[in-house]
Amino acid sequence: MSVSDRQLRLIKEAAELLVMEHRLTAEEAVVVISSAIKKELSVRNTSFEKLEKGSKIDRTSFTRSVVKTVQDSLEANPYWRSHNLDKSIDNFYRVLHKHWD
Repeated sequence: MSVSDRQLRLIKEAAELLVMEHRLTAEEAVVVISSAIKKELSVRNTSFEKLEKGSKIDRTSFTRSVVKTVQDSLEANPYWRSHNLDKSIDNFYRVLHKHWD
């Protein structure tokens, strides 16, 4: 899967948010986000390119699923958990969602 500049910006901005609000390194944040994206793309049997051309409903659903997977990963690791998890997940969702509009 090739990654477009838009996709790289999306992952970078979302990763920076996780680094700021949790104790992830930049590399860990990219791995968590990339894994969530790859998982969801595989489950839906689609690609970023198809999502970008698809409906806003599909993109929103995809984004929510990715955010949920990232949230589950953060909650599963006690070192990454924070007392502001709900707020940071909400911010993370907004970062991902704004790239689709």
